[in-house]
Amino acid sequence: MTEPRSSREKLLDLASRVFAEEGYAAASVRDIASRTDLTSGAIYGNFGSKANLLLAAIDAHIAEELVQEPPEGISRIADVLADLYGRYPERRQLRALLVEGATAGRSDPEVRDRLAADQSQRIALWVDIYRTWQERGEIAADVDLNAALTLLWATELGLGVLEAMGVPLPDGEQLGDVVRRQVEGLAPD
Repeated sequence: MTEPRSSREKLLDLASRVFAEEGYAAASVRDIASRTDLTSGAIYGNFGSKANLLLAAIDAHIAEELVQEPPEGISRIADVLADLYGRYPERRQLRALLVEGATAGRSDPEVRDRLAADQSQRIALWVDIYRTWQERGEIAADVDLNAALTLLWATELGLGVLEAMGVPLPDGEQLGDVVRRQVEGLAPD
């Protein structure tokens, strides 16, 4: 049995949808509040600002969609990443939120700085996690994990930019296969 969702979780889901579908600049806290049983004041009381609401929505999606254990039965790094990128269509809302965050950060230094810090910290966390695969010999010892993981994350973010432009993207299986081949190329000879 699943636990009932908190008001905060429901609000983050709604804000995520509004920001991703309508755009961060076009959405107001008053508009989001009007779609709930909350007041604008209650939202500001919980998040402090519209920017903090956006950043919390991004964090919630990343935690839910990316920071997880490898799927059952998959242990090779190339297969884990192929599976992750193969399921990239499921993360469309996350990518839209990140594009909105990057756009907002162009004019709001606080958003830019928080996103930069959060994303740098996330990449550092991934480096620590992926170091295990490097130590097992699946990634050559001379591969800079920070560079490799930054490139993989940039690929995900780039998909969000292309989606925002309306560019048709390959299906998940095709993209997963390409990522698998790239990662296999990082293995020692």
